[in-house]
Amino acid sequence: VEFVSATSDAYGQQEPIPCFIHPVKMMAQVFFNLGDIDNPGHGDHIALLEMKKTESFRELLNINGGKLDQKTLAEWMEDWRDHIQALTEDGTTDLPIGAAVAAIRTITIGAKSESTSETQTYSQRQSAMAEVEAKNRDKMPAFLKFKCEPYQGLDERTFTLRLSLITGETPRIGLR
Repeated sequence: VEFVSATSDAYGQQEPIPCFIHPVKMMAQVFFNLGDIDNPGHGDHIALLEMKKTESFRELLNINGGKLDQKTLAEWMEDWRDHIQALTEDGTTDLPIGAAVAAIRTITIGAKSESTSETQTYSQRQSAMAEVEAKNRDKMPAFLKFKCEPYQGLDERTFTLRLSLITGETPRIGLR
């Protein structure tokens, strides 16, 4: 909790008026009659500011760290398309949202494996290598920029989500 002093001519004779800010909770509390060491007050006249998250910011926080299937992510992108900008892996090329959603819906996983075995009289050696690649990756978004007002009354900000492909029985997309 941080302490910030403010001045007020309209309430009481106390200057400065103590204001305690809790940046993690996005809260501030002002004590109009806290007083000081020489003239202590009751500290019962207070003002409290509690910032409220916007719906779009709450949605961004909910999806952060998620591992979604293709359908869920594609539908989320369609629902929040007014807030989203899709970027390729270089981070500079914009993808149209419709094309990015179509690429998410159509992911082809290619797997290639290789095995080597070598035997001799007193030794044996084996090695295996597997390679997994997502086809259509040129059209796949690697980043999503999500623009929203995080708390009511604050300026709009842009948050960047990195997408990563998680292979398995069915592909999943991680967002961070």
